[in-house]
Amino acid sequence: MHSVGMQRSLQVDEELVFPLNKRVVAQYARNEENRTELRLFYGDREISFDEPELFEFGEMLGTQARFVAGSAVTCGGGYRWETVRPLLEQLIEEGILKRATDADAAPRSRGDGARASPLPPGPAVSPRAWSEGASLFGELVGRPLEQGHLEMVIPVFRVAHIALDTEGRQVGESNVFPKALRLDVPTRWRQCIYAGTRHQVDRPMNVSALKSMRQHWPQMMKALAVIRSAYLARFPDARAGWTVGHLERLATVVLAVPTYALEKRPNPVANGALHPALSSLFRVTDGLRMTMHQMLFVPIGEPTLSPDAPMGSEEILAYAERNYSFHSEHGVCAGPRAMIEEFLKVVVDGGLTQEQADVVLDPAVAAALADLDAAFDYAMHGLQVYAAVFSLWPVMTRTYEAMLAVMEAWGDRDGSTAVVAFRDRLRDRVDAVKQSTFLATEAWRVDREKVFADMYGRCGQGVRHPEPSAPLSALVAPRDDGRTDAFSGALRDCLASHFGADAGDAGVAALTDSLAAFFLRQQAILEVASDRQQRINSLLGRMPPGRQATAADLDIHNLLQGADSRRLPFLNDELQAVFGIEIHVDRDGMTLVDKHSDALPVGQ
Repeated sequence: MHSVGMQRSLQVDEELVFPLNKRVVAQYARNEENRTELRLFYGDREISFDEPELFEFGEMLGTQARFVAGSAVTCGGGYRWETVRPLLEQLIEEGILKRATDADAAPRSRGDGARASPLPPGPAVSPRAWSEGASLFGELVGRPLEQGHLEMVIPVFRVAHIALDTEGRQVGESNVFPKALRLDVPTRWRQCIYAGTRHQVDRPMNVSALKSMRQHWPQMMKALAVIRSAYLARFPDARAGWTVGHLERLATVVLAVPTYALEKRPNPVANGALHPALSSLFRVTDGLRMTMHQMLFVPIGEPTLSPDAPMGSEEILAYAERNYSFHSEHGVCAGPRAMIEEFLKVVVDGGLTQEQADVVLDPAVAAALADLDAAFDYAMHGLQVYAAVFSLWPVMTRTYEAMLAVMEAWGDRDGSTAVVAFRDRLRDRVDAVKQSTFLATEAWRVDREKVFADMYGRCGQGVRHPEPSAPLSALVAPRDDGRTDAFSGALRDCLASHFGADAGDAGVAALTDSLAAFFLRQQAILEVASDRQQRINSLLGRMPPGRQATAADLDIHNLLQGADSRRLPFLNDELQAVFGIEIHVDRDGMTLVDKHSDALPVGQ
């Protein structure tokens, strides 16, 4: 906070108003000097007090909707008016506090707080299932894809989103991925009345889902405790203390229980037959998973955390409040704080009540838990696929930057419009990455790769029959045994032709080397991900795909997100758009087709 000019001095007997004071979240933290400070989070504002003698004044602010200015001197051991008046005046000037004489009239009652749906109409007209395979993906992105490649394009923790439970609700509710498969389901929405960052914000909460969750809560907590025990059996080091990585893995195992039931062959749970306790458990646990994911991967607001960072219930709640983890694109979490605390007490502390422990599970819930070992392996292999596939994006970002460096060093020699146009195109792409993605800096990319490496390695240790494995970084490293010489030569010739340069030009050679290394990395990633995907297919009893996964398939997840200016264009597609060359990469090889030539495809 800083001093600013006031129009008139605050008087000791003036009444002040703190609009929506229940939205204030007060937390103590250590600052860069390792000193304790009090932080108040209020909307998009953060108010910090680093003087201990002012802590009680700061705590008072969030507890009162209206107060007389002079009463602030009575906080704690008492303050002088000359001390608190400048603080109150700054808060008024910043628009946080208001003088009662200036405050807007109190809002009229809004009845029961009912709100219209914040969602656009559901694009889907009927329930769909991933078992439709190639035809479904053909409709969604124009690229057929067999179900045997599913977890390579739909992360394991999202596979169940599109399924319906017996109450006719999709597992993913308003956050169904992909959005194109979300159905319109009758849903009651209300303004959130809970204290904290959700309090009376514009985004409403889904009370239909909350009603179902309350009804099935005892079953959910009993099932959660069973899954937690299974996790501790496979990861006994978690008994000494939970970490961010442990909690992300545990949450994914919980999500995998209903997902495995839906995906296993034979005898899957039919679409529309999933027990609501399982779908509700998925939803509440997905909130925990997303919070852990945010801690690991989102460097905005505060630095990311290591997978080995200790994590407890109170820390989770505090992080979720100050980082708006209870907020989604369209709504806010509908769970009251007491319910969230009870959930965390079970999942983190093992605090199951005797009443919950004595619950007799419904047959459908018990049947899903009977497959827990297989569901556990499904979660572990699924996260390994996710770690391998998504490790492509930091590499692709570096390749864009390396290509831009080559083009900027090339300069405008010979007045080549092709050189200038490609340089400017690359500059736009790289600038967009730096301005609006979590891959903006090399430090962020390295950090992300470390998380993927930990995820892959630890999940490999968590399956029933662990096998020795090299680190992910070694598995996805490019390996050139000379078989790509013909491919690289054809690529070099195409680039030289486009720029009107000699095939031996240094710029052409540098571009060729960067791209060849990238395609070799794609090939290695496809090999690792395909191997894990094969484990999943065997585990599920799913028919293996008739063709190998290709680099183009890896972009399907991004295509499913629709138009998004933050998404880095898939580099293979960029090359086709600019140079007219089609690159095909799978685990066994790569080929190049020059669309401007009648020559046969070149590859290994």
